[in-house]
Amino acid sequence: MKTYISLILTGLILSGCSSLTTEQKAKLDNLTPCEKMDGLIAAYDNRFEALKDTKVKTPYLDVWSAKYNVFGNNCQVTSFNNQTVTYRCQENYKDQQQAVAMHQQAVELTRQCLTKNSNWLETQKESETSLRTTFVLDDKSPVISVYTSKTLSKIKTWSTSLEVGKPVATK
Repeated sequence: MKTYISLILTGLILSGCSSLTTEQKAKLDNLTPCEKMDGLIAAYDNRFEALKDTKVKTPYLDVWSAKYNVFGNNCQVTSFNNQTVTYRCQENYKDQQQAVAMHQQAVELTRQCLTKNSNWLETQKESETSLRTTFVLDDKSPVISVYTSKTLSKIKTWSTSLEVGKPVATK
């Protein structure tokens, strides 16, 4: 199945399209969450080029909406500089219980998808206002991190995100 996802991603790169055809969208919609996660890990070496959709340029970084979402409905590829690029999905929640439940769901999905290679190291850090679970394989592979924290919003006071890439800074 890894070949199938590689073919889809290669087709997206070669097409040079910033948006998906109906056929490409149907193929992506039929991928399992683990096939999407495998695609993310494979696309990391190419700066997630195949996953970039609509670009928004800012003075400090480049941001693209993602062509598919592994977690939630709001994923994007962010380039901070020539060395640092991440794929990140974030959802906001009304309370801590919802955010932690989604954190646990994202961690479990990640564990299931990474079982093909048992060398991934999982670590977890927790405080009163945050929870981070990180998966690391080696220095060549991207780091996968699930992070839940309190926000500054008065309505949706908690958020959970899933990030694939090298960490921008120690969080």
